[in-house]
Amino acid sequence: MAASLGASSLAEVHLEGLDQLLHDLANICSPNESPESGPLGVPILDALLEVFMLKTVRPGELTQRHLQSPAQREENRLDNEEMIFQSADPENDVLPFDPETGQPSNAFFSDSLYRSKKPCPVVEISSSASAAGKSQLLYYLTASMILPHSYENLPIGGKEAAVIWIDADDRFDADRLRVVARGIIHQARQTLDPDALNEDAGGSFDEDLESMLVSSLQHVHVFRPQSSSAVLATLRSLDSYLYDLSRHKSASRPLQMLCIDSATAFFWQDKLRDEIARTEDIGRPRIQVDEERGLNQSFYLSDLYTELVKELKRLQSRFGCGVVYTTTVMTGRPPPNNNSGPAGPYDRVSSRTPSLKPALPTPWGNFPILRLIVHRDAVRPFPPAVTVDDAERDASMRQDVVNQGKFSVWVNAWDREEWPRRVADGVDWHNGGSFAFYVQDVGITIPQPDR
Repeated sequence: MAASLGASSLAEVHLEGLDQLLHDLANICSPNESPESGPLGVPILDALLEVFMLKTVRPGELTQRHLQSPAQREENRLDNEEMIFQSADPENDVLPFDPETGQPSNAFFSDSLYRSKKPCPVVEISSSASAAGKSQLLYYLTASMILPHSYENLPIGGKEAAVIWIDADDRFDADRLRVVARGIIHQARQTLDPDALNEDAGGSFDEDLESMLVSSLQHVHVFRPQSSSAVLATLRSLDSYLYDLSRHKSASRPLQMLCIDSATAFFWQDKLRDEIARTEDIGRPRIQVDEERGLNQSFYLSDLYTELVKELKRLQSRFGCGVVYTTTVMTGRPPPNNNSGPAGPYDRVSSRTPSLKPALPTPWGNFPILRLIVHRDAVRPFPPAVTVDDAERDASMRQDVVNQGKFSVWVNAWDREEWPRRVADGVDWHNGGSFAFYVQDVGITIPQPDR
């Protein structure tokens, strides 16, 4: 029996490199995560990510788990671990599940193992048109990453992390990011004390706040490549840049997010280059063409995009960071062009869920864990027979809708028929995967769920 137990224990031993060990330790011991804080810092987005990232659940567990608060989940986890040590029955149904094998596990670090092996988030934010709110949502996520946990004893939920921003569209606006970050703090302060903003307007709080915002913005590292090849070169150089402490001030912060705005900025340029290269290959010996491709002496769009995804995955493995990127898609069923979208994070929406075909070729199609569609809610057009008096009467109401700055977000339902049942049920439970956010001059507001 001893020999059998020893062989069984040795079979569970595996070797890991230093990079993987540090990555696992960061996930297990990171001070920037709390039971209530998800990888993106936005409750509804973190909840949707959890639906798509959860690989193994027990039958009937999905609904029960999502009805629980984070504190209840942590309490249940501790109860399960206590029952493991008290029970010698390996068939006990309360044992946690190993995320890789899907089998019950009685390992002491079962929960830590799950967290260390859980994939880093990859989120695709798409729209069928420009100016749909994709970059604004990125600003909000970035601000949540770089802000501190608290400020002046005010909990604001920041992650005190660093962000890499690849500005392929050349539209990054540092001033707008500062406004969004300031808005998050003011919203947190107003939630705590509705009269605080009026009392302290222009006071020492605002003066110190500006200094803190400038300090936080120094942890957003912006790169502006001018082609997809330059994007690839930028990704390959990030290791040396981040490890060179003389080039930035983020040495004490983890890299929490790498965002690309936009991943489709050079797609048509790359597609044209690929078509020209394939035309030039006509009539040439296949052996010679394959040899040049193997030596990277000729351009292939699929090879380039494969390398891009490979580099992003490598950076995720090394730094444990999430990847969030935007795309503009022209194929699929876009959101309806009216003001009938969700008025709040849990208002019911039409069953005609929008779907957009992924704009980027493989392997990008399988890269994102969560796909979102963003759309600005437009004012309904005037009826054909409207009179001037009626139009003037509705003018103020229509202007109020415009000033509201409402944007709607849906989970992209392009491949919904391929989702596991638990994923479809989880998305439906979260209002069909839809919510709203509001973009205004003073910042961005994402209403928090009531449950």
